[in-house]
Amino acid sequence: MNKVIPIRAGVGNCYLIIHPDGYFLVDTGCPGYGEKIIKSITSRGLNIKELQFIFLTHTHYDHAGNTRFLKEVSGAPLIVHNSEAGLLKNGWHEVPYGTNPVFKIISMLGRKFSPSHARFESAEPDVLFNNHFSTIELGAPATIVHTSGHTLGSSTLIFGKHAFVGDCMVNVAGWIWPPFANDETELLKSWKLLAEMEVDLFYPAHGKRLKKTLFLEALSKKTG
Repeated sequence: MNKVIPIRAGVGNCYLIIHPDGYFLVDTGCPGYGEKIIKSITSRGLNIKELQFIFLTHTHYDHAGNTRFLKEVSGAPLIVHNSEAGLLKNGWHEVPYGTNPVFKIISMLGRKFSPSHARFESAEPDVLFNNHFSTIELGAPATIVHTSGHTLGSSTLIFGKHAFVGDCMVNVAGWIWPPFANDETELLKSWKLLAEMEVDLFYPAHGKRLKKTLFLEALSKKTG
């Protein structure tokens, strides 16, 4: 039986996915939460050394903050989109652009006055991909698809009827369209791609999981 365990790691969630043949991790949270993530894994009777892989939806600090630490402790291979690899190696990803007036101002101020806030420990990726990647050879029947827009290399992991979308969408205070995205045109294309997939539940990093029906309503409003 599959289990999805959200782990609060700063301003958002990373996800531990447990399935009959093992377990893997989606994102690593904000810097400083590595020990909490390990405790969340080991407290369930799991051996951190048996983690099948770590997948990063993208490389903002609140998603990649403990990647180096968790990779070193677990020895698990690290998967990220090719477009994010250089940013991961540098340990820095600039603040994305806002998608509404308030967050446009927040983005501008963040880029100008707090660039160091986006820093995290650099890490070396093990598996890079461009459009699609299957994790079958790593022991889990999941598929990763490129869903750009929030960042150039933002990607989604599909496991059964569940989609782990990073910041491709949110579910906070009635918002589903994310407050930050570098390319909203590409993001809308990614939403349309996700709408075609046989997924029942979406797991964003910020907010609770949402049903596909709610996502499709948001997509319909966005496309008019």
